[in-house]
Amino acid sequence: MNKICKKYISEIKALFPINRKQEKEYLKKLTSDIEDFCEETGAAEKGELYKNYGTPQEVVSNYLLTLDSQYVAKRIRTTRIIKGAVAVGLVLATIATSVYGVHLFITYQDFLDNQCGGVVTVISNYN
Repeated sequence: MNKICKKYISEIKALFPINRKQEKEYLKKLTSDIEDFCEETGAAEKGELYKNYGTPQEVVSNYLLTLDSQYVAKRIRTTRIIKGAVAVGLVLATIATSVYGVHLFITYQDFLDNQCGGVVTVISNYN
């Protein structure tokens, strides 16, 4: 399979808003079909793929039209919630790491300020 076909397939995969089992199976069949087409015709330009399959946007749009709208809405909502939770988790982890770093720096500065510098004072009690 040539680079143009690989790029065309990756453009289609990038546009899919949902990536569940059903979509993976569809993409697997579509990829196999596109690979066969590229091998048989030796497609050298995207125009040939666009003429046979349509633009990546059209391929995704046609697939989504075959699905139930409630299924699509639910999957997109779930994906959005997961992405939001991951973003919040990353922000909290960044804040926690920053606070911990500042705490370590302050502790280190206190250690340096209280260090004796190698001078030992001996206090003895004479009777």
